[in-house]
Amino acid sequence: MKKDSSKERTQKYRERLTEKRETAAEEADERFQCSKFDLRFFGESGFDQNAQTCQEEIHIHRQFLRALSQSDVQEGETLRQLAKRTWDALLSYEFTSVGVDISWIPMFNPTNQTLDGGPNPGHGYVVRGAMKSDWFETHWVPPKDCDGNEVIDRESLKHLPPIQQAKKPEPKVKSAPRVPPTVDTPLVTGYETPLEEQNRSRGFGTFGVTRGIPTS
Repeated sequence: MKKDSSKERTQKYRERLTEKRETAAEEADERFQCSKFDLRFFGESGFDQNAQTCQEEIHIHRQFLRALSQSDVQEGETLRQLAKRTWDALLSYEFTSVGVDISWIPMFNPTNQTLDGGPNPGHGYVVRGAMKSDWFETHWVPPKDCDGNEVIDRESLKHLPPIQQAKKPEPKVKSAPRVPPTVDTPLVTGYETPLEEQNRSRGFGTFGVTRGIPTS
């Protein structure tokens, strides 16, 4: 087999270097967007910031549960149980992409209190082994001011942030009738070509932030 010439090797090296730089730039942009909109993953009170207190974590789990159409804190429930219930609901969420080894989970958008992953295309986390039965017990750690087994005092819970109401569509104005052409001129019709859905799986951060839902 003929070996690559020095020129060919140099070209391939430059191509790999360019690809790495483009990937790094894309990841930096994605991280900037997540930070800009304060998007959050499971158990985070801010972007890339784990909840620091028991009350902070309870508060964010309650917001997640509301977004997932799940019930609020139950009578006699502990933080550990609340967190586990939130995690299970995330894995069952319709827009979570679950795989045998890798799962993609959309990030929580505190602005509109939904799991839309922020501005389109939405952002999310790639989590390895998320479907394993011991994932939660292996990775979840309670904040330093509790052990997670204390019963939550429902009377002292803070009010959840309001949910933004969807804007009503503006009334349509009836346009004037079009006058048909009077000469034999072919009509020109424009067709919109939808953008292909972006399915990037490059990850970074604690579990790997991505934009879009992986297809494999």
